[in-house]
Amino acid sequence: MRAMGGLLLVAVVAANVVAVMYGETIDSYLGSDRVDVSREELNAQQARDAQLAEDVESEGLVLLQNRNQTLPLSKDDTKVNVFGWASTQWVSGGSGSGGVAGESAGLLDALTAYGVSYNEELANAYRSFQGERANLSAGSLNSHDRDFCQLCEPRMDDKTVYSDQVLNDAKKYSDTAIVVLSRVAGESIDCPRAQYCVNERGGSPREVAGRQYLEPSPEEEALIRYVAANYDKVIVLVNSTNPMELGLVESIDGVDSCMLVGTTGTSAASAVVKALYGDVNPSGRTTDTYPYSFETNASWVNSGADGEGSYLNARGFYPADGTTNSNVGTSEPYDAVRYVDYAEGIYVGYRWYETADAEGYWSDVNDAYGTGYDGVVQYPFGYGLSYTSFDWKVVDRSFARGARVGADDTLSITVRVTNTGSVAGKDVVQLYYTSPYTPGGIEKSSTELCDYKKTNLLQPGASEDVTLSVRVSDMASYDCYDANHNGFCGYELEPGEYCLELKRDAHTLAPCKGARSSVRVAKGIKLQGDPASGAEVTNRFTGDASEAGISVDGRTTGANITYLSRADFKGTFPRMRVDDREMPDSLKLFNRYDSGQAYAQDRSGEGADAVDVASQGTNSLGAGACNLCENGKLTDLGRALGRDYNDERWDLVLDQLSQRDMLNLVLHGYSNSAKLDAVGKPRTKELDGSSQASSFNQLTYGVGFPNPTTLAQTWNQDLAHDFGRAVGMECAMLGIDGWYAPACNIHRSPLGGRNYEYYSEDPLLSGRMAAATIQGSDETGTFCYLKHLVLNEQDSYRDSLYTWLTEQSLRELYLEPFRIAVEEGHATGIMSSYNRIGGIWAGGSHALLTDVLRGEWGFRGSVITDYSDHHAYMNADQMLRAGGSLYMDGVFADGSFALPTNTANFQSNLRRATKDVIYVWLNARACNLDYNDAAEQAGVATIDRPIKTRGTSPVMAVIAVLDAAAAIALCLKLRRVLRRRREAR
Repeated sequence: MRAMGGLLLVAVVAANVVAVMYGETIDSYLGSDRVDVSREELNAQQARDAQLAEDVESEGLVLLQNRNQTLPLSKDDTKVNVFGWASTQWVSGGSGSGGVAGESAGLLDALTAYGVSYNEELANAYRSFQGERANLSAGSLNSHDRDFCQLCEPRMDDKTVYSDQVLNDAKKYSDTAIVVLSRVAGESIDCPRAQYCVNERGGSPREVAGRQYLEPSPEEEALIRYVAANYDKVIVLVNSTNPMELGLVESIDGVDSCMLVGTTGTSAASAVVKALYGDVNPSGRTTDTYPYSFETNASWVNSGADGEGSYLNARGFYPADGTTNSNVGTSEPYDAVRYVDYAEGIYVGYRWYETADAEGYWSDVNDAYGTGYDGVVQYPFGYGLSYTSFDWKVVDRSFARGARVGADDTLSITVRVTNTGSVAGKDVVQLYYTSPYTPGGIEKSSTELCDYKKTNLLQPGASEDVTLSVRVSDMASYDCYDANHNGFCGYELEPGEYCLELKRDAHTLAPCKGARSSVRVAKGIKLQGDPASGAEVTNRFTGDASEAGISVDGRTTGANITYLSRADFKGTFPRMRVDDREMPDSLKLFNRYDSGQAYAQDRSGEGADAVDVASQGTNSLGAGACNLCENGKLTDLGRALGRDYNDERWDLVLDQLSQRDMLNLVLHGYSNSAKLDAVGKPRTKELDGSSQASSFNQLTYGVGFPNPTTLAQTWNQDLAHDFGRAVGMECAMLGIDGWYAPACNIHRSPLGGRNYEYYSEDPLLSGRMAAATIQGSDETGTFCYLKHLVLNEQDSYRDSLYTWLTEQSLRELYLEPFRIAVEEGHATGIMSSYNRIGGIWAGGSHALLTDVLRGEWGFRGSVITDYSDHHAYMNADQMLRAGGSLYMDGVFADGSFALPTNTANFQSNLRRATKDVIYVWLNARACNLDYNDAAEQAGVATIDRPIKTRGTSPVMAVIAVLDAAAAIALCLKLRRVLRRRREAR
């Protein structure tokens, strides 16, 4: 009995400790909150969202090739052969926090549901060859790239799969063959520049010399050749998280059609089948350039794990100081301090391929695919075919050709789009500009997307007028080196001719009169301020202006990086990764944040408003006087503060909170933010991901949508808005207040492990898609944490990765989509990234979070860190002083401030961060209420967010039982002791 009593006491103590430390996280995971929504209402919402997911996939499908109008198939083609092992392991999403949870329907399921039979004998042969993908269960977050990115395809001469009977039966079954090519990548790894192939039953992966992951394997190539030679109608479907090299679908006779399908979420593969049979007319356009060989990509040699360098004398510095890499599935310490050079400068994607063509860089190309540009690029950015045809006519222009314009002018062109074919379809009109370029001056690409519009569904013969426009100031270039010697660093419009071009894609001028028109800027215009906020825009990352004196281009640290320059493409094109280099003392000094850096920042912030720490939380106005929320609904005060970050009453609210309240809120941000009883703020719940509500490591989740790249391929911002609204409403019904999405990093390289979470190689398209998603989500009262600010294009060894680039490319490419999302989408939540900007952790960069984000763009809201695996690097002290708001300290909620917390700068930032975290929640709820007010006035449906209130905590219920049992046991024990004493008398 004594032993049992002792065990009970230990259990009670342990349970209470767990409750104190992890109770909120556990409750959040278990979903203990009560949400006023029925199962029927949730099912109805998810049924609508499943249809929306199909709509997204329908418009995101990109028809790349369609010889002899093979597609759409006849409805009489009721039987098909589906070749390729990947057809039995359909890719519904990428791996990691942005993936898709739950059961998903693939192509074979969709064919059956549509009433089309597929060759079961062939499918079973693939299933028996190998089951699920390698490391699928472990995921990319627990794998090396060589383990996760394996290619499984049997050899054509493997008679255990392709027996004579199987092949002969297939020919008899149908003369229509679909071949599935798939690739899947994910978080914490990039696609390898190698192939690890399994081509034998039960075999081990072997590395294939001379091929990389994103080109067809020898087995896939042999399969396509066989199918092309033996079947009448051959369609290749590319079911991939990343772009692939697809030259063989063009070069192999007998391949009729090819379609990009992306990843299809939980059920949207149905749209693929509907497109094959003509119920859907593909209207998607590529959001990346597809060259025949990725080696022609200017970022190629400096991307992926093999594109990273290692500092030679960095042993003992983070992370090569014994820190364990927790993302490879084993306990493996980091072996180096790594860096990556964005040596391609601004020439990413079509900006490279089109500018190189304009400069004659491809003039010597003469290969099997063509000469010049045609032998290099297979599918330009913005490319896509249709089952119908369209005619364009310029019907209006807001400016005269050759007119002089100023920075504040807006140029508009109206195009009449007419469906000249025989079936209904949608078209995409694209507007690009060319700015004047001087060799050796400011780097400029030869063409840049500045607007686009997608038509409605046009019946044959029907027309629609679409208007595209661009502000002249948006055609400015960022000069970070005063390359034109006018004494100015910043955005500027150089004098000369600016040409607007209507294009079918980034390379193809529209065949209509007036497709090209020009205006002139008479004198150079220096844009001193941000057009939206009016704040000064100037160098903050270059030379003497850079944070800690570490110039982001590497010039102050002896990196000697040669950046690609239009003045000498042949001499500056990155042909190989440069040799590893020494780690300079300045980088060592700022390798980890320390008390000296904190002291310097506190001194520089001495002008901050003084905060009376002792009086924090003692200025009570009485119970409920400053409540922001009651019974799950915003109070009038809460709504007012959600509308206005600068409302004077914020001080009254913040005065009700103690320093302990604020520290607890700011330090523990993993999956939830703490309740603040003094002001009526409930605990909020925030979860992943980019394609699905609650997609990562959760018990319940929403509808899985096609991945964001596929969404961007729709070129339809209305669909992005509807997607944001759908996920936002599912979040509300699942008790989730905010989600870690969308993500608008750039497809800098096809190898990017998280490319599937991102939209495009183009910042305008990326920013607008993100902005529309955020606006849709806000209308439901669900806030977004836009990620990952900034430069998280590389996932290999991302933790502390030193990232070097010019400030021009930083601003024009990588910051631009975030700026658009903030200024046009009114984003109030941002997630910072793992990597460094030059030498400074992105989540701890004052230049980024305060000077640019809050200062230049006028951002108001919360900045959360990414998941802080190692607190010594991604640390709360640096985050807060830099302008961050919420520390994602991890599942163990063990975040802390290691440096002084009593300085005026710290206290001011703590108060500001607390306000930020409260505001991001209040603002979304206020947006929902404002939307409903406007909807009622307009006579349209409101979005009624279900009420969430605090439920019974499973953790506390268990604790209560244990405590009660312990109390009873203690009483019984005391009773026995007293009885024995009485008996002893």
